Amino acid sequence: MSHHISRRGFLKVVGIAAASLAFDPVAFGDIKKKPNILYIMADDQSPESVACYGGWMKDHVQTSNIDKLAAEGMRFENCVCTNSLCAPSRASIATGQYSHKTGVYTLREDMDTKDKPTSYSVLNKAGYQTAVFGKWHVHGDNKYGLDDYGVTISQGSYYNPTLTGPGGIKRRFSGMHSTDAYTYASLEWLDKRDKDKPFLLMCHYKAAHGDWIYAKRFEELYADVEIPEPATLFDDYSNRASGGVNNKKAKLYPNLAHQVCGNGKKPGAPKRDWPTGNIDLSGMDEKQQKKATFQKYAKDYMRCVAGINENVGKLVKYLKDEGILENTIVIYTADQGMYVGEHGFYDKRLMLEEGLRMPFIVRYPKMIKSGAVTKALVNNVDFAPTLLDLAGEKTPSSMQGKSFADVLKGKKDKHRKSSFYAFYSNGVQKHYGVRTERYKLIVWAESGLKDLFDIVNDPHELTSLYGDPKYVSLVKEMEEELKNAMIDADIAENELPGKRLVANKVKATKDDKVKPAKEKKQKVKVKKKNKHNNISN
Repeated sequence: MSHHISRRGFLKVVGIAAASLAFDPVAFGDIKKKPNILYIMADDQSPESVACYGGWMKDHVQTSNIDKLAAEGMRFENCVCTNSLCAPSRASIATGQYSHKTGVYTLREDMDTKDKPTSYSVLNKAGYQTAVFGKWHVHGDNKYGLDDYGVTISQGSYYNPTLTGPGGIKRRFSGMHSTDAYTYASLEWLDKRDKDKPFLLMCHYKAAHGDWIYAKRFEELYADVEIPEPATLFDDYSNRASGGVNNKKAKLYPNLAHQVCGNGKKPGAPKRDWPTGNIDLSGMDEKQQKKATFQKYAKDYMRCVAGINENVGKLVKYLKDEGILENTIVIYTADQGMYVGEHGFYDKRLMLEEGLRMPFIVRYPKMIKSGAVTKALVNNVDFAPTLLDLAGEKTPSSMQGKSFADVLKGKKDKHRKSSFYAFYSNGVQKHYGVRTERYKLIVWAESGLKDLFDIVNDPHELTSLYGDPKYVSLVKEMEEELKNAMIDADIAENELPGKRLVANKVKATKDDKVKPAKEKKQKVKVKKKNKHNNISN
């Protein structure tokens, strides 16, 4: 495949300058000297699918550009979410608040931010140019403080995506994969920005969310490769609370198996073609079907990740070619983790490690030593305060998170003692709990049963210690830590999963209601040799 290389070059990355070992403080005075911030967020990606984390996918997943950010910056081993579902997590990332404060518990609620500070609104008031392109998925009137944006109202499509901007103007990126389109829009904005002001640019990818539709150029990737199976692919869910982990609906067999073979979500459901092609499971027993479904799913998933990796390279190369890479804080993360066959699951929606942990990588040589790794426990409620701190801005009192800028600076190796988690949606029994660096306590809200895991000695969380007489004192310690974490999160008993009222229906937002005239629609067709899109899909 040939690559056209423009002045800036995009998908064919020629490398990033070696990270400086200088450890200078951020200049907080003149607005022109403040650092730029590039915040890149994937969807549904656990650290297992980023090679530098050393998980079971490391020898096959293609994340060289993401890995290079980690090699030149800091990698967080214990970054966790507080609600493993897209909309709630994104609301928390924006506001620095837990779900019961944002009001976004599931995928159904609105969040209005006219009177609620966000990372981007605070930075905008401080003189930053602010923009976001890609998947948004937070309903409501919540774009105050953004100078420009092009976002999906909900999930958005993988191919020919449409982004809605200010005033309801919609742009359709014809012939483009969403990962390429969102990068294109981001680079287009960088081209027209005011170069005398710092910026916060957020590029939010849809990948690697289901239905895992990869760009066509990756169709043959992994074609003749057998992906190694995760150690827990055939988890039998024993030795844990009944109705807990085993109650998760998103299982490779039978749920996903019936979909990828074209038989709908359940036996007897209407047949349909799977977006990336059906597989034949006829004549296979349950174990064989699970193994074949895993291979199909894992390859499609990693093909989506390969597209993200290429586009991360495009973004970083642009910064380098513009001469602004060294004054830009580059962050790579996800909205939550994801199961890629672990425990026989796909999807997220569960407090086990694969759904809870997310990658978090920061490159900024002026502050961060290259190749740094931290085990400091941080969560996504901490993101907004950290961004503000790095830009020299104060954290609003409404934000519940705590800046971990000192961890990035190497001044601390600890941040949180524990992190609170609460899951309010469906697909698994509602649950909540607390996670420390070593232990995790999960409370299954509907049954009242509990699980306690030692994630150091039992990293796959196969055996619950709850109820074992040898761990009575540990149970008491973790139950006390859960109480402390609830106090820190300022959550009352009646706000916990399973105890709150049913969520309100989503209201139509201004952008949902607007139907722009034909002359306001912008159909974006990008030729192969356009400077922001120099490869075919």
